[in-house]
Amino acid sequence: MRRLTSAPGYDGGPFISPDGQWVVFRSDRKKESYLQLYVIGIDGKNETALTDNDGVNWGPYWHPTKPLLVWSGADHSNPTARPNYDLWIMQYSVDNGRFSPGKITRLTDSPAADVLPVFSPDGQRLMWTSTRAADRSSQLFTAELRGF
Repeated sequence: MRRLTSAPGYDGGPFISPDGQWVVFRSDRKKESYLQLYVIGIDGKNETALTDNDGVNWGPYWHPTKPLLVWSGADHSNPTARPNYDLWIMQYSVDNGRFSPGKITRLTDSPAADVLPVFSPDGQRLMWTSTRAADRSSQLFTAELRGF
């Protein structure tokens, strides 16, 4: 057994990368109740922040073969506005044992909540849960992943 993090606050929701070398997780260490995404080596070294915003970022998922991470995120900066979750994706690189986050791209922009994204085993499709149905019930949606 090995402890990977020791920062104050909440660290949780870990997911191990397909190559077994990295762990992506969410944390509220920057601001309580505002979740940011971090990655850390499976050996507990080279922790890197992936997001830095006034939001809640959660449900990260690794692409099975490409250097991509997808997650759900929403802006929580205005306490009088209801936050809306959309899907976000980041391409990353790993050089000499260092994880380097890349550009973050918004994948969905819907008034409905888009959450819990996953890639298909071959990485060609993305599936997620959304409240886009007329009755705002949670339903499953899928789309082909293009341009990444």
